[in-house]
Amino acid sequence: MSLRRRRVLVLSRAYPNSATELLGLWVQRPVARLADRYETKVIAPVPWCPPLPGLPEYYTRFRRVPRRRWDGPVEVFHARFLVGLGFSLRRLEWRAYLRAVRPLVERVRREFPFELVHAYFSYPDGVVAARIGRRHGVPVIITEQAPWRPWMDESPVERRLAVEAMRESAFGIAISTSLRDSIVNFTGESERIRVIPNGVDTDVFTLPPNGLHAAPDQILFVGLIRAVKGVDVLVRALRLLADRGRKAKLVAIGNGYYRSYQRDQADVRRLIAELGMSDSVEFRSGQSQEALVRAMQESAVLVLPSRVESLGLVLAEALACGTPVVATRSGGPEDIVTDEVGVLVPTEDPVALADGIQHVLDNRSSYRPEALRSHVVVRFGLDTVTARIGELYEQAVNGVR
Repeated sequence: MSLRRRRVLVLSRAYPNSATELLGLWVQRPVARLADRYETKVIAPVPWCPPLPGLPEYYTRFRRVPRRRWDGPVEVFHARFLVGLGFSLRRLEWRAYLRAVRPLVERVRREFPFELVHAYFSYPDGVVAARIGRRHGVPVIITEQAPWRPWMDESPVERRLAVEAMRESAFGIAISTSLRDSIVNFTGESERIRVIPNGVDTDVFTLPPNGLHAAPDQILFVGLIRAVKGVDVLVRALRLLADRGRKAKLVAIGNGYYRSYQRDQADVRRLIAELGMSDSVEFRSGQSQEALVRAMQESAVLVLPSRVESLGLVLAEALACGTPVVATRSGGPEDIVTDEVGVLVPTEDPVALADGIQHVLDNRSSYRPEALRSHVVVRFGLDTVTARIGELYEQAVNGVR
């Protein structure tokens, strides 16, 4: 006779759907891995697109997202909620979010008496989760993925609500040490705010098969082409390497979900043309997970030149594939990168970034793939991470703080 699994309701806008297939994989992976221990349902709202003619595909694509579907053993609901252009309605976003999901939560609750709500991001998801938890008398855990500064300094209403929700939750999870520091700066120090990173699926991100050798001068960037990711700094570093006589090719893999991201990518393309680097940079979009893994396996180094980074999970994924890394001291990478697996450099410094890349390329053979992978498995492997999340689930449901 098997024991009934505990029931968990996950609340997260960041969850893959047919319009944004790669957004929120860091939520989907632990949910899927925990599904054998916890019966889980996910409410993942998407923007509501009014039935008006002439709206761009950017908006209308969300109409095609099914309202209800199964993601393996996990039932997923995509409620619709009103969002404004850019951040125009951010202050009121939690109200629209709550209005959209509250009837759905009530229906789900009748057949699925969840014992815990786990929200990803503190605002608006965590704010809404706190109200759901309060109404139904169940504990709430909030995983924060984004630094609280600078936007919390500039948004007093959202700050008050997020701080209130985090303080009310059974546990808060920050995905890196720097992110935890940014939270407790506002909430005050608390043992209930823990650091648990996002997890790497080491069954997917693996060492290259025998016979596949890394291209000696291929540099890889993986991520959204946004200003905060510092791709412009990387392009300038690539120009410096070329001026030093070091020929290298940059492969940049990333999609632009939002129009502002697409503008940032256009700025990077203009910079590449201005610096005469068009033949040295290749953009790839719409890549499958298998293609992403292969790119990591065949690259000499992965570079993450971010200005601010919550964690930088792509660094750990590359290391799991046996590829060394170069990253900036931008917050999260400091939890991942050591001298044994790569190089950390200051932000906003193309010269230091070029030096770091050149050091790894010149010493590529000293980075043993098995050691790089081991560094990740014991710290960021999905089994390790989800075990720690499961421990917090049990403590929260049992009232242990």
